[in-house]
Amino acid sequence: MSSSPALAAARSGSRDWFLRDSRWDDARWILVPTSAVFKDRPAAIHWDFSLPNGVKFTHPRHAALLESAKEHVAQFRVGSTISRSGCASTSLIMYFQHLRTFIRWMIEERLTRFADVDAVSIAEYARCVRRRRGRTGRTIGPAALRNHYYVLIGLYRHRLKVRDALQVHPFPGLSARSASAHRSDGGTPMRYTPDVVAIPLIQRAIEFIEDCALPLLAAREKSLQMYIKARRAGATPRCARSAALATLRLITVDTPQGRRQLDSHRSLSMLIDLLYGACFVVISYLVGPRVSEILQLKAGCVHPFDDPASDLTPKIATIIGTIYKAESYHGRRHQWIAPLPAVYAVTVLEALSAPHRESGGTPDLWQRPSIRNFGIDEWLPDGVLKLRISESKSANARVNRLALWLQVPAFRGRPWRFSSHQGRKTFARFVALRDRTALYALAQHLGHRDIRQTDQSYVGTDYKLNEEIDAAVLDESISAWEKMLSATTLAGRMGAEVLARRPRFRGARVKQELRVYARMLTDSGLTLGVCEWGYCVYREEFSACHGTNTGPDPVLREPSTCARCKNFSVTDAHRPYWQDQADRYQLLLNDASLPTQTLKISRARLDEARSLLRSLDSSVKEIRRARTVRL
Repeated sequence: MSSSPALAAARSGSRDWFLRDSRWDDARWILVPTSAVFKDRPAAIHWDFSLPNGVKFTHPRHAALLESAKEHVAQFRVGSTISRSGCASTSLIMYFQHLRTFIRWMIEERLTRFADVDAVSIAEYARCVRRRRGRTGRTIGPAALRNHYYVLIGLYRHRLKVRDALQVHPFPGLSARSASAHRSDGGTPMRYTPDVVAIPLIQRAIEFIEDCALPLLAAREKSLQMYIKARRAGATPRCARSAALATLRLITVDTPQGRRQLDSHRSLSMLIDLLYGACFVVISYLVGPRVSEILQLKAGCVHPFDDPASDLTPKIATIIGTIYKAESYHGRRHQWIAPLPAVYAVTVLEALSAPHRESGGTPDLWQRPSIRNFGIDEWLPDGVLKLRISESKSANARVNRLALWLQVPAFRGRPWRFSSHQGRKTFARFVALRDRTALYALAQHLGHRDIRQTDQSYVGTDYKLNEEIDAAVLDESISAWEKMLSATTLAGRMGAEVLARRPRFRGARVKQELRVYARMLTDSGLTLGVCEWGYCVYREEFSACHGTNTGPDPVLREPSTCARCKNFSVTDAHRPYWQDQADRYQLLLNDASLPTQTLKISRARLDEARSLLRSLDSSVKEIRRARTVRL
């Protein structure tokens, strides 16, 4: 449904214009899909949810509040946005869920009308929402909090169109985003995957595809051919499956979990499901499309870059797909620059989906049965399983299963919980943190080209994305300050000065005080350069790399320059780097065939590394001596 028909229907006076196969007075609303992605899976709203008083919301005693709630939901659907008439059907479900939470709280507080909720009550509800726990057991983040607040603000803004509405603004002078940013715990949402988790996941997913895709596809093909051969010879389906299984058991595959014999069709199906997950991870983290855009890819979507006005070489590959975000019902065509691993992942998907595309007659790459691990039944030419395009929920589960199977490292002692959107966030963060001058090109690559984001752009940069990158940089800087300030040993020309001047944090709230102090240093504009060989407490007047007034020079900044800089310090965490440097240059000095100039440079580098290592060792000895004296 495009914007114009939707607006026409909304203005025609019909209250249930956005419903399909249901009516306004029904307890279950089936929403008209606003995108072709959900044409076979329309979203539904259930008004007969349970309340704290033990009755359903559809009980006659709540009839007035139910009617008002329906009118507010309708206003959210038709509410003005720039690119389309109101929100998408999936967003409407989210707003309904937050409205349901507010209604349950109202019933518990014995409030029967939205108009009866005053400023004191709203403040109490906001405190309750901030204490809500998510699926991980932690309090909900600013993103979920913002949606709760957006619903409250909507209940106030609808007061001229809905008789029973909030009569006071929930957050005077603040937007939902601004209000949700003020959190007592100072936490920030980590919507991207941390590097310590993302890098092993991507590397192992690529290796899994490269090593296992062809053997698994060959095993499936051999099994299917034996089944078809047996059926043509007159065997029953059961006997044909047994013959196919006998063929399968002769095959072994080298996997990240070791050499495995395919002892059943279910084990083959499980490995192929993991292969689908690996393809999703590679495309998501290395290209950055939204989950809906990945799941709607078609066979033959890889093309060479075809822009004649561009100076890119013709060897650059692109993935052609469709963007549905804030667009018309059928979306718009879009192309993403794709690296070779992502191109190979699409090629593997085309081979994986070939039987499904042949039986279903559609080019979709992600059509599969709704229940996984069906064994050989999933690919039989005479199979009866119903195929459907995977949805984001199944993509989330598939990525988490893959990460568990690949034994991806934990994050801060806990297994990391993946979502299908994290790949896009991680990709954007990785690119933008390394080249902040290319934010506009990145925004185009990600599909941020609608009018709203254009209005919020300036000097060729995407404003919202820039905000996200600034937040990520701030968080990384605070974490780096925390690590350096809490280090027991510090070497380098700046190390002694930091040890002498840093406060002594003691007591039960050491971590909180340390983070507050680190944030104060960051907010004051004191730049902390972070690299694998140490820290740079940057001061322009002492900069050996001749950096600018904002930070070190990225070209001239290298280990040897840092080692003789007054801004440089290292902790014991950097010891492996400098020990490796010392070992490497010692080997070079033992090679008599090298030119004299090379040996001279190697000797200087070896002396630098050994000097820093001795400084670290002396710091450790001083700490031990101080502890002995205290005892």
